[in-house]
Amino acid sequence: MGGATKTGTKAYCPHCFLLVEENVPPNWPEAATRCQHCRLLIGPGRARPTAEATPGARGSAAGVFAHQAKREDGDDVSQDTIREAIRRVAEELGSRPERLLMVDYQQRASADDSLPTLSDVFSAFGSWKHARRESAV
Repeated sequence: MGGATKTGTKAYCPHCFLLVEENVPPNWPEAATRCQHCRLLIGPGRARPTAEATPGARGSAAGVFAHQAKREDGDDVSQDTIREAIRRVAEELGSRPERLLMVDYQQRASADDSLPTLSDVFSAFGSWKHARRESAV
């Protein structure tokens, strides 16, 4: 990333609204770059300054994450470990496990290697909804 940076400016993906980069200059990125979360391209200057999304946008991102997670083989992570991870993230975000959004879990899991990946969740439970329901019990 060349040029001067503006300290504190964050860049969020315009597709999944998850944090992509911190301390970026205005109109980031200078050239198209791929979001590490949803893998969609972010066009030049198209990053968003906040995670605020229009209704339904985060649901679209969840579809991208689910599709990607189903295609990848997850590690052999126990259902108990996954349930505990979902409960932990939900508690940290002030949510009930059965209401935790997949994109919120993905944001935490991408920054915390101790959390199972979405691929692990899908391998163990078959779906995000099933994993959430099981975590609420």
